[in-house]
Amino acid sequence: MHNNFSETTTQILTNSGWFPERVVDIKKTVDFLESKGYLIFPCVLEMLSEFGGLKCIFQRLNGDRDSFYIIPEEAYGDYFEKEDFEEIEMRLNEPIIAIGEARNDYMMMFMSRSGKVFGEMGYYLVKLGDNIFEVLELLCQALPGEEIE
Repeated sequence: MHNNFSETTTQILTNSGWFPERVVDIKKTVDFLESKGYLIFPCVLEMLSEFGGLKCIFQRLNGDRDSFYIIPEEAYGDYFEKEDFEEIEMRLNEPIIAIGEARNDYMMMFMSRSGKVFGEMGYYLVKLGDNIFEVLELLCQALPGEEIE
């Protein structure tokens, strides 16, 4: 994987413990997702290897606090199960795995088999990007996603 992050995004990610070519042990996360009944997509494995475990807390340009994290175990918590997201899969016509939360924990993030990332708040569903790099740039710049009908 490679990126062309803006200076702002690079700074936010670096402040949160990320660095280029970062590789983390994802065995516990993979075991957790498999225990939920998932077959983990290759794009999720790649993304978790570089960005798994990151918690980013930062100030938007307008001074508001924002945050996101890429920790599937925290996104699911003790509350959610794989079946809870079947409606979203039907809307997207593609299988998904919850990978974390964004927008100060108000938006659940999902990665699809094709590597696209979506955010969900209630019934509101947005495409955040076609790959994790677009998503991280969008989140760090506090840009809106593309609403899914």
